[in-house]
Amino acid sequence: MFDIIYEINRLEEKYGDDFNWGTDLNCDFFQNQLAREADLTPYQEVKALAKCYSNDDVLFLLNNKVYRIYHLTYSNGEPRYMEFQNRKDVIEYIEKQYVDEYL
Repeated sequence: MFDIIYEINRLEEKYGDDFNWGTDLNCDFFQNQLAREADLTPYQEVKALAKCYSNDDVLFLLNNKVYRIYHLTYSNGEPRYMEFQNRKDVIEYIEKQYVDEYL
């Protein structure tokens, strides 16, 4: 099984202390922040899973099937987000972004 928390932690081990994503976060804080900034009416369940330490991006799982990385600092409306349909695509995006921008 492809566990997203495990995979993010594996990337932390692979790239070391400079890797900018992690799963050690206050989930309730970010879930409440997202609820204040975005209309989540169609979703019954929202879970914060990981945080980018170099910006305001947070990975959420909506209704146990849709992954979104929300940029929680916004102006004039809803926060921006990227949507992914599976965990593998999320991990590939996070790793590629890190490699492209920081290595």
